[in-house]
Amino acid sequence: MRAIARSVVATAIWGVPATITLGLGAAALPAPVAAQEDFRAAELDRPTRVEDAYPIKFREWEFQSGLRSSLGEGDRGLLGLLEFKMGLFRNGQMGVEIEGGVERSSADTTDGGIEAASAHLLYGLARETVSLPAVAVRLDASTPGAGAIAHDDWQFGVTGIATRSLGRLRLHGNGGYRMAGEADGGDYWRFGFGADYPLGLFSRAILADLYVEVPVSAGRARVWAEIGTRFQVGNWSVLDFGLATRLDEWDEGNANVEIVIGVSRSFGIPGLMRVPPYPNPTIP
Repeated sequence: MRAIARSVVATAIWGVPATITLGLGAAALPAPVAAQEDFRAAELDRPTRVEDAYPIKFREWEFQSGLRSSLGEGDRGLLGLLEFKMGLFRNGQMGVEIEGGVERSSADTTDGGIEAASAHLLYGLARETVSLPAVAVRLDASTPGAGAIAHDDWQFGVTGIATRSLGRLRLHGNGGYRMAGEADGGDYWRFGFGADYPLGLFSRAILADLYVEVPVSAGRARVWAEIGTRFQVGNWSVLDFGLATRLDEWDEGNANVEIVIGVSRSFGIPGLMRVPPYPNPTIP
């Protein structure tokens, strides 16, 4: 089963560069391109770990980059993310990511490398109704990386996502399972609860969440509390900023704090997509 999954995911990860090149080339053309990012989108690590149940728009393309810096009394580091997402079909998106960076475990030791190359598929199973939340499922897979901070083995995950609106407030629930090799800490369950709320008349939202990873084998749960903001900068770009902390480490006197910053850029391919500028996007 894992061998088949590895073959499929490897094809998706390494076969996508040609598609990405085509998309980036089309984005650089002078023809009018209309698409935009959504400042209210709750996306994984942008800046919180809990995400919403909505994929990006059909035929929309999105490039993301971000940095996560760990500051405190424990290990310090700087991790970066490059991600490219595509609305390949209605109610569904596919994305590829590369994560890497450096970590300093002591005053004299600094390690770095590529943590992993990953691919994901997010599919919206149901839209929100008067009585029911929006529901989606996300499938993830990542390859081993390179360097001192690299994953040693393949990892696979599945996550169920639900989003419910209460007026202007949106609530999100995530729950899933991650398969990982023993060298990478072993399998674990993952749960998260988050919320987002728009601020005033500005294109800005505040997000917060509580996220937990529970190892299947012996080991304590890893618990994060996070808060952040996303704001629109033009019709096509969004900036995000957030703060996070590992609550389970505080009882050891290790008050680690993470700073998260990132940017998204959306675009369409001329002739394939025409989306009016924010704030009233529609798809023909």
